[in-house]
Amino acid sequence: MKATAHEISLTQRHLWRSSRESIPVQRGLVVEVEQDGVTGYGEASAFMTDHYNSGLDRMHADLRRLAPLLAGLDADDPPAIWQRLSAELPDSPFVLAALDAAVHDLRARLLGVPLWQALGLDRPQGLRSSFSIGLDATDVMIRKLRERPGWSAYKVKLADPGDLTTLRELRAHTDAPFYVDGNCGWDFPRLAAMLDELRELGVQLIEQPFPRTAWADARKLKERSPVPVIADESITSLADLDACTDAFHGINVKPMKAGGITPAIALLRTARERGLITMLGCMPESLAGVSATAHLGGLADYLDVDVVDLLAVDTGHGLTLDDGGRVTLPVRPGSGYLPDPAAHGWYVRPASAADVRPVRQQVLRPGQPAESCAYPEDDRPRTRHFAALHKGRVVGTASLYDEDLPDSHAVPGPLSGRGRRLRGMATTEEVRGSGAGAALLRTVLTHATLEGAGVVWCNARSSAAGFYARHGFQVLGEEFELPEIGPHFLMFWSPR
Repeated sequence: MKATAHEISLTQRHLWRSSRESIPVQRGLVVEVEQDGVTGYGEASAFMTDHYNSGLDRMHADLRRLAPLLAGLDADDPPAIWQRLSAELPDSPFVLAALDAAVHDLRARLLGVPLWQALGLDRPQGLRSSFSIGLDATDVMIRKLRERPGWSAYKVKLADPGDLTTLRELRAHTDAPFYVDGNCGWDFPRLAAMLDELRELGVQLIEQPFPRTAWADARKLKERSPVPVIADESITSLADLDACTDAFHGINVKPMKAGGITPAIALLRTARERGLITMLGCMPESLAGVSATAHLGGLADYLDVDVVDLLAVDTGHGLTLDDGGRVTLPVRPGSGYLPDPAAHGWYVRPASAADVRPVRQQVLRPGQPAESCAYPEDDRPRTRHFAALHKGRVVGTASLYDEDLPDSHAVPGPLSGRGRRLRGMATTEEVRGSGAGAALLRTVLTHATLEGAGVVWCNARSSAAGFYARHGFQVLGEEFELPEIGPHFLMFWSPR
């Protein structure tokens, strides 16, 4: 099984705010696994990075570390693969979830059936999602609701359970039920005093009002509240289910947070056996992830997958939501997700030689003829080109060639795997300092490692040597001059 990953950058139609954070741009990875010419997809969000070990550097490092294991797997038994991967990723649920979803998706596509069928589930029917209204000034929250009238329910973020003015104002514009979400930011006395009024305003669910550690308050609230209370941050795996059964009326299962589709199904089924309310939700993600999640919709009492409706950009095509939040799954095998290279949610994607040459000329060979930017190896079968994108435009490039280090240079220490050469690494002035170069380099190194490379090397301009060094490259030999280009160092990176 061949794996690779590409970076994405998701912006919202409105700035997303909760009591915990504001998210102007959400970065992440789309993970692909391929077998017999068929590809499956999963997604990992760089969200709450300290809590979930989901920073981009960490997730790339996890994928590189797993390269030998992934290369020896096939998609015949996704739950067995999840068991192996979970042992290697005990503290990295998002990467685990992306790989698990991609493997499940791949298997379904190889079988030629929708994901729900490959999972042995009933066909999801009559799915409707709630619509989430992020924390903001009351007039802005009203405008968000009025932009999406007619949904079956609205999930409202509140910084304070006593902020009933906002709920009253929203209630004047809809008869639909409210779910209110505290995102761990409330306290027991304040909420307890407001329970009856919340019910009178049509609140049907309260989600994660207290911090995860406040189990005693959660148990007291369960006993007192006339409105069901469901866990979100308090439930991450089956290990949390006993405590959540005692302290909550239900749970919100998010496959990315749970570590994948495999554990999410186990959570949903076990929760139902215990009589708990079940909600199926998602993290900040694109259609690459949410399309797979919706296939589990028949296992949940409530569905919260409107995140893709909140996006200003996406990564492709998958499930659709109509004007009332009704969910339609694609009539395609697997999750039904199809990546669209032209979609503006991509941050780093594979590219063609023709795509990368204009930036090479603009940045690396200004004033030189266009043909000077066409390298002889550009069109070889194993050559890979990558582009960093901004609003769909190519603003950075890098190319990877099958080429070992020159014979005159040897990497110190033992080395396994072939060499890959990095060339044409460049970013335009408008994005310099924005992280586009780092995203390109991370992606290139992960791709090379997952293809079995033992070393990646380049002739780095002396002025850029510090950038490469910050990303783990080392210098081999002395500085040298490339005619008509300038001083360089030969530098190398190894995944060992």
